[in-house]
Amino acid sequence: MYIINSNLKFRGLSYGNNPKMIILHHAEVSGCSIQDIHSWHLNNGWSGCGYNYFIKKDGSIYKGRPDKAIGAHCLSYNSVSIGICTEGRFNIERMGEAQYNSLKELTRYLQNKYNINKIYAHRELNETDCPGKNFPLSKIKNECLGGTSISNNKIIKSYPGYLLKYNPNRFDGNTK
Repeated sequence: MYIINSNLKFRGLSYGNNPKMIILHHAEVSGCSIQDIHSWHLNNGWSGCGYNYFIKKDGSIYKGRPDKAIGAHCLSYNSVSIGICTEGRFNIERMGEAQYNSLKELTRYLQNKYNINKIYAHRELNETDCPGKNFPLSKIKNECLGGTSISNNKIIKSYPGYLLKYNPNRFDGNTK
């Protein structure tokens, strides 16, 4: 696996990310680059690209935000996760083999590096449809979690008026 250094210039990153899970996203755009995402996120007033990795349709993997920097990709989970974004609009497109194989390889690498056994779609944690209805979520979970941890991969959505607290053993949804 080869990860391309994007040489992105960030503004004031905060460090202390302690990855306990991988969160999967789609860019909702085809034909975009890591530099495009970085620019969009800078224009939002963020430090830069909120994702740790970006995978193009051709399977090339780009480094985004440093792994130990707190992300900007999933509300309430940015300090305990690695965010992987994939090029495409998976509400209307399907992921190709090259991109899927890179996603699987990167996910397994990160699982081993950080001892991660939880994989989520962005929509499982926040109110969004990301990464799209056609994203191969069940397939990636089955192949990377071995089909054994999916039931332990408890889904909690955040809703207005609720505060989510991360506990390494489980998630709690507590009212304010």
